[in-house]
Amino acid sequence: MNLPEPSPQGRRRYVTPERFAVIARWALWSLVAIVVTGSLVRLTGSGLGCSDWPTCEPGEFVPAADFHGWVEFGNRIVTGLVSVAVVAAVAASWWRQPRRGDLVWWSLGLVAGVIFQIGLGAVTVLTHLSPPIVMSHFLASQVLVSAAVVLQHRASWEAPPVGGGAARLPTHVRTLAWLAATLTAAALWTGTVVTGTGPHGGDEHVERLQYALPSVARIHGITVAVLAAATLLLAFRVRRLAATQGGDAAADLGRRIRTVIGVMAVQAAIGYVQYFNELPVLLVALHVVGATLLTITMTRLVLAASSRGAGDDWFAYTPDATSASGRGR
Repeated sequence: MNLPEPSPQGRRRYVTPERFAVIARWALWSLVAIVVTGSLVRLTGSGLGCSDWPTCEPGEFVPAADFHGWVEFGNRIVTGLVSVAVVAAVAASWWRQPRRGDLVWWSLGLVAGVIFQIGLGAVTVLTHLSPPIVMSHFLASQVLVSAAVVLQHRASWEAPPVGGGAARLPTHVRTLAWLAATLTAAALWTGTVVTGTGPHGGDEHVERLQYALPSVARIHGITVAVLAAATLLLAFRVRRLAATQGGDAAADLGRRIRTVIGVMAVQAAIGYVQYFNELPVLLVALHVVGATLLTITMTRLVLAASSRGAGDDWFAYTPDATSASGRGR
């Protein structure tokens, strides 16, 4: 039985779906910002600008008048702002009308991820920028960015896509999309190995991975080439599907694939130029930004390839029990 909606006077707090979508977008781009500021800490050699955590130095919460100290401390301030953004997403998902359980859980996942990242950041400082820890810190940030993309995507749904949703794309298309996403993760990991071997460790005294830089760079390049091949194969399959069957789903996926290919092309160009010019700081920073954009666009590609109509995959709409009766307050 459907219960009557409470009067406006009974609504202490509520968030419209449109407002929640804006908050989810803020959470996403705040997580992107922390990736960029974190890379600046490393590239300016400020990784040990603060030698302690959570204080900057023993007995000193803020750094003295020191460039490296303020770069590192500034990154911590941005982390605080990111924490506010993801907590706001949780609160907004709880007060959203109608409330949806899937949005609450994805928002809580962002908070858990940020807490994990804060702890990992402390370990990074206390282990004096150990390359494996720094690599894990970056990869965890990419997982968080991807989760934020999913939250923003789900927040854009106006109604449950159950029963009358978009037609399910063929299995081979969805499999190729997930293969491309897996290869993207592999390319990001091999990229962190190159970074851990290269000269930009966050401090000139930090020990680097004991690999030959040309060798790990070559492995990273091969991984990226395989990723490009898989993405182009997916593009070919989707183009044929759009030509033979048509449909909005195939057209939307085709646009997503073209965006990914564009990002990959720019990333490859930056990668080669930076390698053959001894890794200048500006190009390395742009490469980090490009890696994060690749995470965003590839996640959106997988979302476009995934089912929205059958309600049988992990991207499906999951309403909160209270929202069915109109009482999700």
